[in-house]
Amino acid sequence: MKKGLTSGIVLLALGVVAGLLLAVVNAITAPIIAANELAAKLEALEQFYPDIQTAYDVEEIILEGDIDSVYVLKDKTTGDPVAAVYSVSSMGYETSVRMLIAVNADGTVHAYSFVTNDGTKGLGLVLSDIDFGMTGADVGDATAFDAHGGATVTSNGVLACFTVVAARYATDLGGN
Repeated sequence: MKKGLTSGIVLLALGVVAGLLLAVVNAITAPIIAANELAAKLEALEQFYPDIQTAYDVEEIILEGDIDSVYVLKDKTTGDPVAAVYSVSSMGYETSVRMLIAVNADGTVHAYSFVTNDGTKGLGLVLSDIDFGMTGADVGDATAFDAHGGATVTSNGVLACFTVVAARYATDLGGN
C-alpha cells in the first residue's frame, strides 16, 4: 500500500512539473507563433495591397459562417479604414468556392482571387482563369457580375460570395 501511494505521489509531482514546463514554453512561444501567422496572412494580402505592411495597420476579425475572417486596413497616419479583405466561401457545383475579396472604403471591389481554384467538375473549369467583371464595381451590384456560361451553379456560388461581402462591408468600413 505504501509503495502504491509513493508511486502515485511521484507521478503527481512529475505531472505538475511537466504541466508547469509546458505552460512556460507555451507562454514564450504563443506570441511568436501568432506573429508568424499574421505575417503569413499579410504576405498573402500583398497581392491586393503591395504596401500593406508599411502603409496600413491591419485589424483581423475572426467570424463564423460564410465569412471566416476580415482584414480591415487602416491608414497608419489617420487611423481611418481604407479597405477590407474578406475570406469568404459559398457552395459551388460540387465543391465550396473560397475567395479573398478586397473592398475599398467606398464599397467598390478593389480585387478578388480564389483560394480554391476548382469549379465545375467535368468541364475543367479553373476559376482563376475567369473574369467575373467585379473589379471596380460596387460590391453589391449583381448587374456588374458576369456569370460564366456552362457553369451556372459555380457562378452562383461566386456571386453569393460577393453578396455576403456586400451585406457585411458597411459594418467594417462604415459604408451604406
